[in-house]
Amino acid sequence: MVKPVPLWRPKTFTSAEAMLEEVRTLIHADGNTQKIIAVKTGVAPSTIGNIATGKTKWPRSTTLFPLLDALGYQLSIQRNER
Repeated sequence: MVKPVPLWRPKTFTSAEAMLEEVRTLIHADGNTQKIIAVKTGVAPSTIGNIATGKTKWPRSTTLFPLLDALGYQLSIQRNER
């Protein structure tokens, strides 16, 4: 039996900065304007722009989760296996 190949690959981030850089990359790669992303998320276009440019260093979870959802991603936390 062939094992299915996942369509996405989980990423592990060692810092908040690395995770936010990935979010910035996703915003730029999305192909939609910041205004369209803002409408999808209910977040102000200026906030999306501030995240995309790096002006916002610590977005709130109430901003980050809808943003990732609108981009087709999700953020999850897993327990380390020790």
